[in-house]
Amino acid sequence: MHPQIDVIARGMIERKKFVYLCSNAILLEKHLNKFEPSPYLTFSIHVDGMRKRHDELVCRDGIFDVAVRAIKTAKEAGFRVTTNTTVFNGESPSELHDLFDFLADLGVDGMMISPGYSYAWAPDQDHFLKREQTRSLFREILAPTATKRGKRWQFNHSSFYLQFLTGRKDYDCTPWGNPSFSLFGWQKPCYLLNDGYTKTFKQLLETTEWDKYGHKSGNPHCADCMVHCGFEPTAAIDAVSSIKNMLVNARAAAG
Repeated sequence: MHPQIDVIARGMIERKKFVYLCSNAILLEKHLNKFEPSPYLTFSIHVDGMRKRHDELVCRDGIFDVAVRAIKTAKEAGFRVTTNTTVFNGESPSELHDLFDFLADLGVDGMMISPGYSYAWAPDQDHFLKREQTRSLFREILAPTATKRGKRWQFNHSSFYLQFLTGRKDYDCTPWGNPSFSLFGWQKPCYLLNDGYTKTFKQLLETTEWDKYGHKSGNPHCADCMVHCGFEPTAAIDAVSSIKNMLVNARAAAG
């Protein structure tokens, strides 16, 4: 939708910055010719389930087919494509397994999964996961029998974050792990809490009350959150905190 998104992406790629361009894929085919394949460019496509479920969640029929067609077109043109799936309360692990199989068959270059976060202004508050619900559901989604079936599943996460989702590891949020800058300025963490913006990065660092973020802070808004934007940075830091952890994570990445 941004009229200069191709110019912005190209400028960052020329500086050898990795660009993950997130999209629901509705307009991707129309504008794909504005981009050139590059190892620094990845289209990250939002896919929340198979056809019926995805269209229900985005409240619009036919969007699943649009996204799948765009993924195929982008892959055929030589682009890197990953997917992003948000998991809500009541999801069927077997249906998610079918989705992962389907995406692997499409040849995507990685998949991200994350539990939905119950931000206050969401119109539907009934389908967000509580913390223990998240662990229970992801234990089924990532059960050994399922992951054995899904040898072709390439999750675009550290193995430690996936262990965190199942309750095998306990992390707190790293709120500074994904700084966000836009036309409004530097967004205060967490972006899901909509705490406002600062004009400069210096103001962000010096005026943000960092100890008020994360479930250990006692902030009720953070109590059930396990979203990858805050916890994947923690998992990544842990994964390189020792030689042992680096080896464990490397073995997991190698399958």
